[in-house]
Amino acid sequence: MEIGVTIYPHFVTKDKSLASILADVKIKNYDFVSIFPHTLGVIRNGNVIEKKLRTLEITLRGVGIDYIVRMPTSVNLRDHIYYTRHFRVARAVADVAIKLGAKVIVMQSGKTGRLDLEIEAIQQLADMVRPFGVNIALENTYSVKDTLYVVDSVASKNVGFALDVAHAFLSAQGDSDKLLEDVKLGTDKTVILMIHDNFGKLFPQVEPEDALAYGVGDLHLMPGEGGIPFGKVLKLFGDVPLLLKVKHAEKFVKIPNKHGLIELLTSL
Repeated sequence: MEIGVTIYPHFVTKDKSLASILADVKIKNYDFVSIFPHTLGVIRNGNVIEKKLRTLEITLRGVGIDYIVRMPTSVNLRDHIYYTRHFRVARAVADVAIKLGAKVIVMQSGKTGRLDLEIEAIQQLADMVRPFGVNIALENTYSVKDTLYVVDSVASKNVGFALDVAHAFLSAQGDSDKLLEDVKLGTDKTVILMIHDNFGKLFPQVEPEDALAYGVGDLHLMPGEGGIPFGKVLKLFGDVPLLLKVKHAEKFVKIPNKHGLIELLTSL
């Protein structure tokens, strides 16, 4: 089982370099990382900054760990008003993935706007990266059905489903049976399974600093700290890569090694 971890932008500080974080992940025997190149100065105003890209490439290859590329979460290819700006950034990220030799780009499906624009844009991006062996994994912002509709509509061999279990749990409003029903819809199309925890509650809307106290929202907790039955979820899949998405820096440094995470997930 391949397992990776997400390197969120705020993990990289003046006291903790990207190279150091990557080395820590490699020591814990994880297979790959997910990185956000745009937060590392590689993209500016929709353009790729080649000097920054070369620096990032040297860092990644120096540590010697595999990596996938993450689109900015702000990218919304359904936004008909600012579509050109969104697509320009998305195309720049695709260019970065090609030049870095990354084999997967993960991007979230849009929240609101014109679905036809998103489908057409992803088709264009898929055509752009296909000759270089790059796949696009479309992540469910919340609804599994909605994202699967886009994947099916794009109908490209190098576009698959990135199933975020925690987002699906929120969409199912904390109902474990509903979660498992939704997960089954995308089992065959899932190319990467994203794991983090929450309590399946979206309301009431509260201030960010109050969210954990209320147990509300997309908390990005360690598996076992919320209510998701990961053991049951994993039984629905064969050999699919997993990606741990823990946003809190203090929790990230304490994540178990790969074997320990597998034991934790299967026990839940």
